[in-house]
Amino acid sequence: METVEQRIQQVCEDREHGSRWLVKEAITILRDLARDERRPASERLRLLASVARQIVQARPAMGALTSAVGHVIQAHEEGLEAMGNAAQQLLDDYASATELMAEHARPYVKGRLMTCSISGTVLEVLVALKDQIEHVTVLEGRPRYEGRAMAQALHEKGIAVTIITDAQADIFLPQCQGVVVGADSLLINGDLLNKAGTALLAWAARGHDIPFYVLSETLKISPKRWHEHDPARMASNLALLEEKEPAEVFADAPSGIQVRNFYFDHTPYRLLTHVITENGLLDRRRIREIAVATRASERLLSKWHP
Repeated sequence: METVEQRIQQVCEDREHGSRWLVKEAITILRDLARDERRPASERLRLLASVARQIVQARPAMGALTSAVGHVIQAHEEGLEAMGNAAQQLLDDYASATELMAEHARPYVKGRLMTCSISGTVLEVLVALKDQIEHVTVLEGRPRYEGRAMAQALHEKGIAVTIITDAQADIFLPQCQGVVVGADSLLINGDLLNKAGTALLAWAARGHDIPFYVLSETLKISPKRWHEHDPARMASNLALLEEKEPAEVFADAPSGIQVRNFYFDHTPYRLLTHVITENGLLDRRRIREIAVATRASERLLSKWHP
């Protein structure tokens, strides 16, 4: 049986799953800690605060982790039981989100589609709508090739699928009626953070006049902002993109060759045709409203020291 520490490490270091799986696992860890009566209440509170900060700081690109943790921490004044109940309610809401999202996506997500890497949210919505989906082309998602798992899962659900290298996207786009991707974060101005390669796919879709749809739980809306025209903020921008080990891209690279390996990239809101959530289509104004509400829980987390 995994320890709490091992489960936290898995969330912080995971490279294989989409954010939907990671968020569910993080919420489950917080719920289990809040309800673990083998530990004294004071120890559970200290652990909850420590775990919450560790998870949020380790995965800055995943706004849903910050939002989910904040929802649970907000209940701390009512006690551990309330925190456990808040976590369970989040899990229940999260479980039903993709079913609702699929109905809102039904008029748009159909025919021949393209997607990138792996997204549990996209997978569940495509499976729910498979009666109107003819074919899905999946980008492999270098450097760890998560798209292979996505293609395999779609195939097992009876959806026709082709997997291609990321660089082939523009070749296959003219055959598609739409591009559909998940989200690791939706920023306060509506911009998207998602698997590296998403932005290039969005620009290519724009060039071919193909609609670009984002499927995202509202929990993934973040109060963070991308500072596009401020070079002094570039370091904070890049911190959101989670740079990983260069060896994943080029093992044993010769001395003098710099290798970079960002896991996420930034797609401007203007390239998104629709942001589809469990609450329907959201425009930039509504995204901002939700992000502002989320900011309070983020501040609470930074100040909470039980």
